[in-house]
Amino acid sequence: MGMGRHRSESTSFSIAGWVIAAIIAAIVLIAGLIWWFGFRDDEPQPQAQECIEGELTLPVAGDAADLIGAYNDSDPVVRDHCVTAEPVENIAQAAVVVTDGEPELGDRTVSSAVPVTGGTAHVLNPAGDITEEQTRAAADFAKFSEVEAPTTTTAETTAEAAPPAAPGSTLILFDTSAQSDPVHQQATDAISRLSRDLGAEGQQVALWNYSSPLNPGVTQGWRNNVGFSDGTEAAEVVQRFGTGGVPQTRSAVVAAVATAADQARSTGETVRVLVVTTGTAQDMDDATFASAFEQARGEADVIVEVAHLGEGEADAALAAVSTPIEL
Repeated sequence: MGMGRHRSESTSFSIAGWVIAAIIAAIVLIAGLIWWFGFRDDEPQPQAQECIEGELTLPVAGDAADLIGAYNDSDPVVRDHCVTAEPVENIAQAAVVVTDGEPELGDRTVSSAVPVTGGTAHVLNPAGDITEEQTRAAADFAKFSEVEAPTTTTAETTAEAAPPAAPGSTLILFDTSAQSDPVHQQATDAISRLSRDLGAEGQQVALWNYSSPLNPGVTQGWRNNVGFSDGTEAAEVVQRFGTGGVPQTRSAVVAAVATAADQARSTGETVRVLVVTTGTAQDMDDATFASAFEQARGEADVIVEVAHLGEGEADAALAAVSTPIEL
């Protein structure tokens, strides 16, 4: 009788090789994902590109080697331009000039003046090869280098260095043309604060705005909104102005100066006309404006200051009879 088959006491299981390979691959994948999410943040990340508009050279005239060095060491970026200040000899080629006195500007005009170590940084308006981007960089250079204006402490020079007496009244002439749209709110807020501050100092404040005539039958572009008062009304009224038309600056300035001259003669005090402007849509030629301006002012104690805002070209004829300031 043949013997039957018997099962072995121990059973052997064999796992296919492809199954083992799949398990190993899964383990490797899981380990990779753990590393990716757990440790990836520790790796240095590429820095964001700050200078998306590229490089920009800032030409600086005058004795400003130390200021240029300090400014460049700060790695300045202005409107997405990486800025490098470089010295130039000729003011005609400069966007800013540093002097310890009044610079010989030739045909150039000043946008703003800032006290810096060694003198004053005069930011120049765009002209010739100098672009608006370079003028913005020049303003940044001046702000970076700004110091407190020096004061005179010796008894011998105190009288000579004393600032002129503050004006007794200020007439604010505000450009509300369509060209002022980009800076309108900024100017409005500044004028409102200034009106209250002047009033708090005891000054009288008047407020005009101007553009070109906007309504049928109107022939003049300026509007006498608030007469000389304590500044409160001017601070409130300026918040209600809209914009429109073009900036007929010269005729408005002549009219404002004539009113300021009347105020100066009646009070016996200095009157300031503060022109807040974005430029000029020429409504009278240079010679006519110069003559009309002098006739309007006469011998009255009137000074004119100009705060030029925005990117429009500054009026050279207005600059010739005024002082630039920052609002």
